[in-house]
Amino acid sequence: MKLPNGFGTVYRLQGNRRRPYVVKKTIQHRQKALGYFETFEDAMAYLVEYNRDPALLSPSKTTFAEVYALWKAQHFPRLRSEAARISYRNSYRHCSRLHSMIFVDIRLGHLDQVIDDVRRSGCGYPTQKKVRSLLEQLYKYALRYDLVVKDYARYLDIDRPQKLHKKKPFTVRQRNRLWRGIDDVPEARHVLMLIYAGCRVGEYRHIRKTDVKLRRRVIVIRHSKTDAGAGRLIPIPRKLMPWYEEAMQTPGLYICGRADGNRHSYDSFRRAIFDPVMHHFGMSHTPHECRHTLASMLDSADVNRTVIKLILGHSLEGVTERVYTHKSIRELLRAIDKICT
Repeated sequence: MKLPNGFGTVYRLQGNRRRPYVVKKTIQHRQKALGYFETFEDAMAYLVEYNRDPALLSPSKTTFAEVYALWKAQHFPRLRSEAARISYRNSYRHCSRLHSMIFVDIRLGHLDQVIDDVRRSGCGYPTQKKVRSLLEQLYKYALRYDLVVKDYARYLDIDRPQKLHKKKPFTVRQRNRLWRGIDDVPEARHVLMLIYAGCRVGEYRHIRKTDVKLRRRVIVIRHSKTDAGAGRLIPIPRKLMPWYEEAMQTPGLYICGRADGNRHSYDSFRRAIFDPVMHHFGMSHTPHECRHTLASMLDSADVNRTVIKLILGHSLEGVTERVYTHKSIRELLRAIDKICT
């Protein structure tokens, strides 16, 4: 691919290599290899970081793949989760027909063809939405650096969302069945712990033992998909304290780890813990409905809305909530003990 004079170059070496892409740049009148990489995107990101000036690119020469590499080098370090990075990489692969095109030559019809490709691959609204999101990000980046003059992604139509599964909280009867069945199915403890923590399943899987403060009865959420969720304190119900104390004695770094002590993936958590519990008790829920359950219980107990947002990790709105409202750990503990008796 043709890059501006003095910017450097990325190309693939011949043969079967583990890192086939080389980054080269002319330094003191001699071309020097700066590094070798597994993918073109990683190589391009390194070259961009080395130059630290996206404005060096020429609109008449810059391809879609190069804009993606430039955007990726800037945007990926800001992402909190690896899942978000994987989602963007998958969306980029869906745009394969655009990779070699000059970005400024791309029109709305080309973007429509990308969405058609996604449909033909059997993917529905969620994947189409992610692809559109990537395209919107790339056009925003390209506009910032004067690589294009018009944002075609804003006109891109995708399928309407289909509500395949309506979220429904655990009922009182179902929660009571889980409490009564703990001796028969020990894994039910983790389902109840997830319900009364109210955190996302990804947050729960990342809870390290060092993040559980037993004396203060709180959990520090380090890993979250949102800024509002990261660093928040989740109160531990007094009734669940013995379970957390036992979890602290299990092998590994996490309170809900695999048999080998490593962290559960989402799939392994469902296979080993959540789905067997649902099957045993004849229930049909998703892990995220545990979070809906706590929100519903707190609301039904007339808990202060700011306290609910602090526990769930929702962003606070308005100057009063964000600046002048200070809620103590004692208030969070009082709220969680109110519904877990």
